[in-house]
Amino acid sequence: MKVIFDRDTLLSAIGPAASIAPARNTIASIEGILFECPGDGDGTCRITSYDMEKGFRTTIPAEIMSEGKFIINGQKILQIVRSMPQGSITVDIDERNRAKITCGQSYFEIGSMDGEGFPSLPLLSGDSVIRITSPVESRSYIDLTVAALAAFGVTAQWADVFKSLIAKSAFSIAQNAQKPIFNGVYFTIESGIMKCIGCDGNRFAFSEYALDDTSAPDAQFIVPGKILFEIMRMVHDSEEEITVSLARKHVIFKIGEYTYFSRLIDSEYMNYKRVIPEKFEREVFINTRSFCEACERASIVTEDKLGGSTSKTYIKLEFEENVLKISSVSAGGSVYEEVPCAMTGEPLVIAFNCRYLIDALKAADDAETVKISLNGPLMGMTVENGDSDRAEGDEKEKVNYTFFIMPTRMNSR
Repeated sequence: MKVIFDRDTLLSAIGPAASIAPARNTIASIEGILFECPGDGDGTCRITSYDMEKGFRTTIPAEIMSEGKFIINGQKILQIVRSMPQGSITVDIDERNRAKITCGQSYFEIGSMDGEGFPSLPLLSGDSVIRITSPVESRSYIDLTVAALAAFGVTAQWADVFKSLIAKSAFSIAQNAQKPIFNGVYFTIESGIMKCIGCDGNRFAFSEYALDDTSAPDAQFIVPGKILFEIMRMVHDSEEEITVSLARKHVIFKIGEYTYFSRLIDSEYMNYKRVIPEKFEREVFINTRSFCEACERASIVTEDKLGGSTSKTYIKLEFEENVLKISSVSAGGSVYEEVPCAMTGEPLVIAFNCRYLIDALKAADDAETVKISLNGPLMGMTVENGDSDRAEGDEKEKVNYTFFIMPTRMNSR
């Protein structure tokens, strides 16, 4: 078979596809990207990658000289296309499954595989356990059209809002925790409000946004963090509308011409509403950037690298009426800094994992001032937007968030 692509168009498709395909796997076809070039005359090639848990698909224009489907290693084809000059790229697969790739005077020949060897994609079979609207009849969900997605999905918001929802919750999840729920973001839709909750056992992050469609039915589901991080990279500057759809065991994200899909985490989430106390004895308002930069400087000591290993110690915060005193002592040295603040309540000394503080403050980068709420030295602290000039009703246009961090016990001296 033979097909011709525009170099930049091909690159825009295989970039996100290759990020899904694992670099190494015992099943060679999973390392590859599937190219499907039908002979129906519509002039498009469908590109798919799938690692048995999450996947990606898109369709791009192509000049199909002869139909067929083939698999090429994702990392290899990505490197080749990136290295080639502007112009048309021709991929010619011979009877020995050798892929001859040419662009101008550049020529590569690499191995490929028959497209029939690509793993079967998951099916939408029967009713969804969790549904946003009425389910669609059984079919391969990756083949759903935009119209079908709209029929059983919810178009939540523009990509920048969706990215903010994820960014302000996913930073607090774990990567490979034994409890599966800690590796994903818990989505809830209730009374027209979409909430995202992330937790790794030591910190929580809550973000929420009022959907334009207030009639969206209630739903709850847990999405693995790995696919969400892929989506965040994809929608960096996108203003495309995002459609979120649910199947029995999978979630589908439609972003313009791109479709991401992933298996849901099949576990019951904790009662997150009981985590944050209803009342706090202390409130502190502090400049977000100043606090974050002071914590980053302190991390030079708290994350001290000695002898090839990293020794992590806590950061001590001493809250007083007009000043926050930040300090830490480790085997490699010590640090001390003062940052102005405004506090109500009694002074308090408390300690935290420095990295948790930095992550929360970076996630609150849209706030000039953060509000910190505290009780005792062994109770958690919340971080919220503390700007007083937010217009009334402005919350409807923004992602609201609350971060909750558990303290660390200080060594007795």
